[in-house]
Amino acid sequence: MESSPSRAPQAPPPVTAPSSERAVAVAKALAAKGAKMYGAFWCSHCFEQKQALGKEAMTHITYVECAGDGVDSQRKACLATGIPGYPPWVIGKDFYSGEQSLAELESIAAGRTIPD
Repeated sequence: MESSPSRAPQAPPPVTAPSSERAVAVAKALAAKGAKMYGAFWCSHCFEQKQALGKEAMTHITYVECAGDGVDSQRKACLATGIPGYPPWVIGKDFYSGEQSLAELESIAAGRTIPD
């Protein structure tokens, strides 16, 4: 019996939107706080979040791929962290679920609480 060929790991779509200076500053502030964005290559909300920040800003963000068949998958880390859905932002033990606006990310980076 032949085994089926294994699929190559899937990469997320490339971020093509340019970043504003503000988005780059927010990304750098988030990175300084150790923020991580968790996601999956197939997640449209993850892609939209990345596009909202833009390609230059995303070079400063730690992105963790949670899909088991994604490129550089860190599925075990995602499960251990208890990721409830995509895309959450995690800073320390604080979770910020769903897509965040630039203003919300700016507040998170500044340590201000954002309304639910």
